[in-house]
Amino acid sequence: MYLSKANKAEFGAVYEDMQKQFPYVELKAKETFLTLCRRTDYHIWLAKEKADGNVRTVGYMLVWLDAHNRVLWLEFIAVLKPYHGKGLGGRMLRLLQAKYPDCKGCFLELEKADPGDEKARRRTAFYTRKGAFVLNIRYFCPQPHKPSVEMDLYFLPFKRRLHALPDHAVLGAVRQAYRTLHTRMPQAQKMLRYITPLFRPERA
Repeated sequence: MYLSKANKAEFGAVYEDMQKQFPYVELKAKETFLTLCRRTDYHIWLAKEKADGNVRTVGYMLVWLDAHNRVLWLEFIAVLKPYHGKGLGGRMLRLLQAKYPDCKGCFLELEKADPGDEKARRRTAFYTRKGAFVLNIRYFCPQPHKPSVEMDLYFLPFKRRLHALPDHAVLGAVRQAYRTLHTRMPQAQKMLRYITPLFRPERA
């Protein structure tokens, strides 16, 4: 498997699949993604495999590189349905890490834990198995088609010795992401005021 940057034509197929695999309320308009892609720091990666002399796309990732803070924001990652259950998601994350050797890791916006939501539980379990940890922050993710939703913000480190991030570093990275990824959301700046570190009681 290897990663290849998607061109405009290839993104059309990616967006079509995103509409099938992700809730409508989470998706920006196609034109918004294309605008982001004109930036040099927003990348759409296609995961490709060679089989029987042919090259096939098996998945994709949409990421923004925050070069100032040396971190990524993984907006979307998906394996195409015919290739589910083959462990490709983990391989894609390892390839992503190799593409950004200077990055400390990537941020992930995940639904808050709900024992009744099996898909959300499995998604969280997948990332925690890969080493992601939840951050000490109350986080809201702006949504294109509904009010902002409170989510858990995770960090997947690319450096083995990185097990935590200071609150001020997290808040700084969130502000950068809001200015870049969510700048067109009308409620974004208002919600940014509610993103704060969580209270941590002192140990006895």
